[in-house]
Amino acid sequence: MTLFLKTAVRAAKAAGAIHKKFYGKTLHIQFKGKNSLNLVTQVDQLSEKKILSILQKQFSTHDFLGEESGLQKNNSAYTWIIDPLDGTTNFAHAYPFFCVSIALVQNGIPIAAVIYDALRDECFTAEKGKGAFLNGKPIRVSKISTLEKSLLCTGFAYMVRETHYNLDNFAQFVLTSQGVRRDGSAAMNFAYVAAGRLDGFWERGIQAWDIAAGALLILEAGGKLTDITGTPFDLFAQNALAANPKMHSILLKILTKGKDEKNWLKRYGKNKKW
Repeated sequence: MTLFLKTAVRAAKAAGAIHKKFYGKTLHIQFKGKNSLNLVTQVDQLSEKKILSILQKQFSTHDFLGEESGLQKNNSAYTWIIDPLDGTTNFAHAYPFFCVSIALVQNGIPIAAVIYDALRDECFTAEKGKGAFLNGKPIRVSKISTLEKSLLCTGFAYMVRETHYNLDNFAQFVLTSQGVRRDGSAAMNFAYVAAGRLDGFWERGIQAWDIAAGALLILEAGGKLTDITGTPFDLFAQNALAANPKMHSILLKILTKGKDEKNWLKRYGKNKKW
């Protein structure tokens, strides 16, 4: 394990300790902008502050992109992308599905990643070219190759009340797969696909900090990752499709032909961001 990953794991577990300290307690909840679905709590802020203090002490010349603090630029080839609490709404309701997500990106390519679930003490890690791991043990994507046997997962962006996007996709896969989950943490969903617990995940309206660590986990666990239209994955495209290779082809074919995606492309164009 490189110094990059060791430091990231230490930072993630320090943030996880904050999660456990405040979990189930009364929180100070605010909303980002006018969207009543986009929450932020003092736990998000405290966790990010702790993560940054650890990373910046070790790598002071690097760039940092945090969900709460934004971009801190030093014109470095290295950027740390941080989601201090992915699944804030879950956390605010004491629903036990949330995590810390930290990734190190070099010239736009993730090279180290950690996703930490403090409640279960599950630490998912990956380094470019070295595989993906859960608490030090190798993980791989599933081998499920038929839709009817697959367990899938998705998410709904904060703009869903305005766009209604993904509702038809969700209904279609509920009727054709073994099941579809909507857990409320894209980072954890990526980790679960990498570990073979889920067979595929898709979503529009997600940010780089939601998916940077999970992207590396997917690739290092043998999965396939693109955007929803099948073009090469882009951290800042605000959408992703991740699955084992066989399921990826099946999901991509259905998504690109589905009514949701056709309406999206007609209305916004292929590269439109939220």
